[in-house]
Amino acid sequence: MWARALLIAAVCSLLPGARAATTDLATATEALRARLADAKLEVTFDRTEAVRLVGQANAAYAEIAPRITAVDADAGAQVRAALEAARTAAGQGQSAALARAGAQAWTAVLHGVTTGLERSVQAGDVPGAREWLAAREYRVASSLIRLNADATTAVEALGAGKLTPVDALTAVRSDVLGAYQARLSDALRALADDRARGFHTLAAEHAALAQGYFALLRDAYVSQRGEAAATALVARFTALPGTLDAVNAALADFRAAPLSEREVAARASQVIRFLGLVPVEYARGVKLDGAQAVVTQAVEVNEARTFLSGARSALADLTPLLPGATAVPLTHAMTALHDQLAPDALTRTVPAPDTLRADVQTLLQNLRAAFPREWQRTDAGADLDVVRTQLDAVVAAAQAGEWAAAETARLDAYALLESGTEARIAVFNPELKATLEGLIWNGQHPAGLAALIHAHAPAAEFRVTRAALDTTLADVARILGTEAAPGAVATNAGIIVFREGLEAVLILAALMGSLRREAVRHLRRPMWLGAAGAFGATAVTWFVMQGALSLLGRYGEKLEAVVSLVAIGVLLLIMNWFYHQVYWTDRMASMQQHKHALTHGAGHRAQWWGLAVLGFTSIYREGFETVLFLQSLVLQVGAVPVLGGAGAGLAAVCGVGIAVFRWQAKLPMKKLLIWTGILIAAVLAVMVGNTVHTLQLVGWLPVHPLPVALPASLGLWLGVHATWEGVGLQVASVVAVVGSFLAAEALKERDLAARRSGKPVSA
Repeated sequence: MWARALLIAAVCSLLPGARAATTDLATATEALRARLADAKLEVTFDRTEAVRLVGQANAAYAEIAPRITAVDADAGAQVRAALEAARTAAGQGQSAALARAGAQAWTAVLHGVTTGLERSVQAGDVPGAREWLAAREYRVASSLIRLNADATTAVEALGAGKLTPVDALTAVRSDVLGAYQARLSDALRALADDRARGFHTLAAEHAALAQGYFALLRDAYVSQRGEAAATALVARFTALPGTLDAVNAALADFRAAPLSEREVAARASQVIRFLGLVPVEYARGVKLDGAQAVVTQAVEVNEARTFLSGARSALADLTPLLPGATAVPLTHAMTALHDQLAPDALTRTVPAPDTLRADVQTLLQNLRAAFPREWQRTDAGADLDVVRTQLDAVVAAAQAGEWAAAETARLDAYALLESGTEARIAVFNPELKATLEGLIWNGQHPAGLAALIHAHAPAAEFRVTRAALDTTLADVARILGTEAAPGAVATNAGIIVFREGLEAVLILAALMGSLRREAVRHLRRPMWLGAAGAFGATAVTWFVMQGALSLLGRYGEKLEAVVSLVAIGVLLLIMNWFYHQVYWTDRMASMQQHKHALTHGAGHRAQWWGLAVLGFTSIYREGFETVLFLQSLVLQVGAVPVLGGAGAGLAAVCGVGIAVFRWQAKLPMKKLLIWTGILIAAVLAVMVGNTVHTLQLVGWLPVHPLPVALPASLGLWLGVHATWEGVGLQVASVVAVVGSFLAAEALKERDLAARRSGKPVSA
């Protein structure tokens, strides 16, 4: 703990204008915590020493008490009361009571620190915010979970004028609340273990920690569940550990700091990746001796345990976002795996590697079935996070002189790269792939990790290579990152909806144009009802397609490629038909004939139902096409941007519809169709570019890079990627659309000339 305090003090001392104050606050808070921990160890052997240590904790708190009390008087009073209870418990030799009081004092300090931090950020007081940040607590870090510094980054951005106090406060709260919810989850899991093993002192400490961490999250809980629910949950926390199941149930779908879509996808990818590596590492450390499995390399089993802990932690972040009926079995299965690999469990029973692999595969199947499709999109960034953790393990093992472990971690990192990321980067930048391989194997400037391990090189050389790998992996992430900008996709969705909706409006207007007379005006009603039914059916089609694609989500980019190809084919066909009047003139003529037959001669009931069906079919076809096109966009960036753009397009369609039907406005429909046709052609070009890029990623199209580099923004916004195939097919799609239009116009001119001369007209 002292090491952490000194590290925080050293780092914060480098920040301008914060040296003395930050060092004092960080040191004092950590001294308080350390002395209470020491007292807990001493109380069983020497009560006098335990009392003295509590007194030192009290003295450490006295240094910061005025600051805590100034921003949070209640927190200050709670710390004082907890320290007094700790002194009494130490004097009486009550270890459980001392552990409970120490936890209460620490979490009360954190409450005051959090209040002070938020007030400083709100006031734009950057030096003050830095001071409070030094005393905050992070989620438990491991080799797979990096320390989150979003709050620090936000405070520094506030100081640089890059963030407003409001935006900085949002970022700080998200980071801090996320850390304390992770700590709360850890405390509750530990409490369950303590209760099962009969560890009463640890149970008292973890119960008090859980109660204190929840106090930090209470406001967020109230905002989501209400004051009554929060009060009831506080009562359950007070009665821990007896109410542990009830507490877990109340927290099952609560998340204090919501994750972004990118964070959710990253954690889902980490769950799958980390869990998949568990049986690999375990099999290296456990061998069969006849029918008995025995641990031959404890370090490999510990590595498997580390990956499993990483998967468990990532799943804990996702659990509140899953339905309870789905989350509970997954959590129980993950806990059961964790219990199998616990050190004390392995002293009794060592699972065979094949048995563990089967258990992991079953859990992976259940996870993939439970995770929504958007969580399972290929995330190069999340994969690279796993690679970075393995590279960190290489450096750490080399610094410790554990060369075999360093080589194993290096091979693990390379295996993960080779299985997906490296093959994909070879498609777009072979030189970058060569650089990456050189840094991991036997490169020269700087030396590759394999060469460094073989030479037992000093730690400084490993750090140089590791820094170069960070730069290279950042380039890889940039190239394999988001394939389309959400804003661009939203714009394309809006254009598609407006164009298809405009055609639907024109069809209805044409069909109802002859039903304005009072004698036949009542025949509009069934057509309107049919059109409304088509709108509802379109919404149902959206959800059906979303559900179907969710079931196929495991196919990832391959699914995206297939759906995009279908959408492009339909779009090309429709535009060609439209230009040649097959889609428009012939279709409208058929509908008008059908309407005429219904309005002249059909019975009343048949007439009503026939017109309703006509209204339905005239609109639903456009709706079905729209849903199909939008699915391709959803697979690129998710549903939210697409629905936003679609909503804007629908609003524009409603405006046109009101103008046409209510106000009888004479809009320039032909010009609108032409201009929207041009926009659709642009959307088609973007779709083609992104689809070609996806086809190349999955290996279904060859790749020949352009001789020039293109800005990444062209790929994000216009789907233009630096390959001959991508640019060539985009140009070909535009040429096909323009050529079809010009051919249609030429045929019209020829037919018009033929009519004038009395010659037969072409079919």
